[in-house]
Amino acid sequence: MARCTVITSGRIAADHVTALERLHGDVTIDRRCADLAEVVAAARTGRADAVLIIGTTDELTDSAISELHRDVSTIVAISDLQSERRRLAQLGLATFDDDVTAPELADALQSGQSRPPEGPRHGTGSDDAEFTALMEAQGLVAPEDHEQDMMDSPTGFSGGVTAVWGPSGAPGRSTVAVNLTAELALSGRAVLLIDADTYAAAAATQLGLLEESAGIAQVCRAAEFGNLDSEVLLRATVGVDVAHARFDVLTGLPRSHRWTEIRPRALEKVLSMCRARYDHVVVDCASEFSADQDWGYEQPTVQRNSATQTVLSSADQVLAVGSPDPVGFSRLIKAVQQLSEDLPQAPPTQVVVNKLRKDVVGRSPRRQLTDAWLELGQQVPIAAFLPWEPAACDSSLRAGQVLAESASDSSLRRQIAALAGIEVRRRRRRSSGSSASGRRSRRRRHSDASAGVPGGINER
Repeated sequence: MARCTVITSGRIAADHVTALERLHGDVTIDRRCADLAEVVAAARTGRADAVLIIGTTDELTDSAISELHRDVSTIVAISDLQSERRRLAQLGLATFDDDVTAPELADALQSGQSRPPEGPRHGTGSDDAEFTALMEAQGLVAPEDHEQDMMDSPTGFSGGVTAVWGPSGAPGRSTVAVNLTAELALSGRAVLLIDADTYAAAAATQLGLLEESAGIAQVCRAAEFGNLDSEVLLRATVGVDVAHARFDVLTGLPRSHRWTEIRPRALEKVLSMCRARYDHVVVDCASEFSADQDWGYEQPTVQRNSATQTVLSSADQVLAVGSPDPVGFSRLIKAVQQLSEDLPQAPPTQVVVNKLRKDVVGRSPRRQLTDAWLELGQQVPIAAFLPWEPAACDSSLRAGQVLAESASDSSLRRQIAALAGIEVRRRRRRSSGSSASGRRSRRRRHSDASAGVPGGINER
């Protein structure tokens, strides 16, 4: 075998470093580090082939492992905790207990082979069936009709992950995302709304959810440590009842300074799991996606805008929401251009002009905006125009409801539904006898369905 240079840190009982050196083989210990941060810094010098972490493995998250793999080919971990070895094995590492022999350890460092996980891997077929059963117990899926519904979808969306994004200036991204989710749920789909706005999360407020649960932080933390499964996902969501339908919500960050908890690799895993378990996943994104900050050697690289980058790159379709006024329209044009240039891997974008009104555009606003859009050489046509109905939006926000509840016959509600190919028929208004507090009481967590299940997620 070829020579293998190793960086290591930590110790339990046995002195594995000395044992490896006594072999006088091809494995050479280049540096002993004090902690993981020093290991990452040393690996970036390009002088090592492998990393050996002993005992102090709690900081080995998915993001940290990915960071190390940029510079070394093999990572081996030693832990005296069976649960920790199982977690690390699920993240793809070769894991051993403290009784491992020096020849076994040397072979793992040179070959990079990992032991099989000491337990079932997440994302198996049985796990999918269990998640479906939990959803059926919550009334989110009709057991006898779910498969047929998925085959005969009446909507214009192809399913998967839909990113609702747009430039800064409050063009109405959250309003579109929340109400689009509700319309998809009313059409019979199993739908999840994710608030991934790391600057100003708003979905919980719009839906009248008073609990600041930060569901997205919980599932991302679980994904980071290899603990994300169906029960963790379902427990982190909040169920929202709308008329005869229901959808799930992963609420956003109640404090914007917690953006460091939304790591890109963790969010990728969350989106992948959600895509497999829901017919539609609607994600409300922040406006900024350009690279902003690098923390250097302090910890694995994390950027505030990486959440939006990850969603846009992972989505199956993107709705770019902008406003029609001169400032908002100019921002929309520049944002769509920047998206195509900076994130060419992003899926095709559907441009949506929101808050359309004559007062700010003039006569024939649709024609004027369409002509201006094409004259500026935009390759992506404007897909839809949504009317400006402040009274309907204000009453919806005041009541903590979606438009389908507070303004069911509004033109804005019908146009948002049309984005997903859903036709909403006019119907007579019915007086509602429920109070705002009663409506909010319909929004509840899924904790009843998973009571007694150990979580393993401590929200910070």
